[in-house]
Amino acid sequence: MPATLNARPMPQRPANGLLAWEATIGYLRLQYRLDARLTLQAAADAGVVTWSAYAVWGQNAEQVTSKASLASTLRDLWAEIDHKHVIFESREAMLRRPANYKDDEWLDRSTQLLFDQMLDVFHIAFSNAWTLTIIYEPVEMADLRFQARVGAEKGELSLLGQGATLQAACRDVLRVTAQTHIQRRTRKVDKPAS
Repeated sequence: MPATLNARPMPQRPANGLLAWEATIGYLRLQYRLDARLTLQAAADAGVVTWSAYAVWGQNAEQVTSKASLASTLRDLWAEIDHKHVIFESREAMLRRPANYKDDEWLDRSTQLLFDQMLDVFHIAFSNAWTLTIIYEPVEMADLRFQARVGAEKGELSLLGQGATLQAACRDVLRVTAQTHIQRRTRKVDKPAS
């Protein structure tokens, strides 16, 4: 009689690199019971954007800085972590890792379009000098999982958006940015000439 193999199908790999990062940060929190977070930062100076990323879990922290794109930042951060730390304890869990994604596979298409539009709006609204910080934490309140903060004018302006997804947080910060920009332009127009 042939032996019966007890085989479960392997879970599917996340559809894009950001979802893989979310799964990895969530795994760190659940598996090791550690506070864990992923922080992305884009800084524009004279229209040139550089990217940095930080992953923190428990007492561990890794970072990459001064990258040319979001894709290279996320890829290089994972390479740094994978080189120095053992994160996943099983083959199934390893499928969650944010590795082997092409440059156009880090965000889903609709999030990528919104993300690009948001960066364009920042260039217009803040004269090509701004900082965007995005934080992902796998917290219980879904609407607070992603926070996006844009700062401009040498720290004098700070606008916050949040949501359950990166797309929702970007929409929120875009809405706040548009409202603030319109209010400021209206004040300039309404200001009496001296």
